[in-house]
Amino acid sequence: MIQTRYRKDYDGEFVILKSCFKNGKKEQTREWIPNPIENHHISGRAAVIGSNNDLELFDYKILQKHRGGLLGKKRLQTYTAGDLWNNMKFDFVVTNDKMQLGNIQEQKYNEENIVYTNAKNCIAYPENFYLTPYNPNVNQLALSVYLAAFDGHAEIFLLGYNNETPANSSEWQEEVNAVFSAYRLAEFILVGIESNMPAMWRSNRNVRCMKYREFISYCDV
Repeated sequence: MIQTRYRKDYDGEFVILKSCFKNGKKEQTREWIPNPIENHHISGRAAVIGSNNDLELFDYKILQKHRGGLLGKKRLQTYTAGDLWNNMKFDFVVTNDKMQLGNIQEQKYNEENIVYTNAKNCIAYPENFYLTPYNPNVNQLALSVYLAAFDGHAEIFLLGYNNETPANSSEWQEEVNAVFSAYRLAEFILVGIESNMPAMWRSNRNVRCMKYREFISYCDV
């Protein structure tokens, strides 16, 4: 499902444009999609926003102007999935929803922000969106965490990820957990109320919990 891979080793990949059988043989038309992104982050820290669940505890929109203290040493790169892009400018957004992509293109959000999607949508909207590397078959809540780990961040803070997070998949918690298991060298910090975090997540050695007050101080928000 999820394999331990990093952007620094990723040159791009072939995607299948057309597949058919001819004279009893399978023929494919493929196109190479290069990796045009070089993510030169300074702090090695990322914040992944999963939902609006914790807005009463912390307004994540202030992260749009987060500078990370002296020389940006604690700056957080921001990731999200789905429709939360409507609320702020994220560094990276991932969605495979055609309606969302249409809205993103209409509002020209993708002109100043990096938006990932699958190969089919990249072909349908040429030169507008970026291919999700290796496109693992998991829920979008897991995809945004995967992208933060894939970019090589050492500390990844998950906000709005808990037992009450709305999802369109019954297995989304298992799929997020698969990212934790694959990227053992990264530390994943669940921000919020510890008792509301899935037990399977907290059982990982590279996962810990942090209250929002501690997060604000620790990341100089």
